[in-house]
Amino acid sequence: MLVCSARAQDPADSYDHPAGNVNELTLAGLRPGQSRIAQAEALWGKQWHHPSRDEDDVYVWCDARSHLQLSLEATREGLIRVVTVSRMRPAPAAGGCTAVLGDGAAKTGRGVRLGDSPQRLKHVYGKPFFTGPSSWRGRDVNMVVFNFSWAGTSKPQILESSFAGGKLVKMTLSAEYY
Repeated sequence: MLVCSARAQDPADSYDHPAGNVNELTLAGLRPGQSRIAQAEALWGKQWHHPSRDEDDVYVWCDARSHLQLSLEATREGLIRVVTVSRMRPAPAAGGCTAVLGDGAAKTGRGVRLGDSPQRLKHVYGKPFFTGPSSWRGRDVNMVVFNFSWAGTSKPQILESSFAGGKLVKMTLSAEYY
């Protein structure tokens, strides 16, 4: 008797893995599920802050000059679970945004970057798992979500991308499907 898991039987063209889809491993030079806060500090400096006392698992870097924000959710042991990059509009007050985030903070490992079009995103990753309206910071946005569960649990599982005015304004790469 041969027993196989459903994942092993997943054909190249299925609902969970549309033909041609590729997964993403990194965002802002960090790999959710493997990178640690110390690696983020080595890349982006120690000018982070927690949004509040109650959110000590969230680390935020912001750059007033480039209007970039990098947010990480991590375990108590410092393992990064979620990486989010976004453009802050309007520009934040310079006092709390002292990090210097270069171009690498605003892009994925496959080169998709904030400001890109939905067509560019789909060209790189393939067919989305979900596309639809959403809201972010009081703005209407179009959300495009890719599910990479077919790549295996050792790899990031979800890439969420939000577009405003046809431009990519926010990306989130998560280690787990939530």
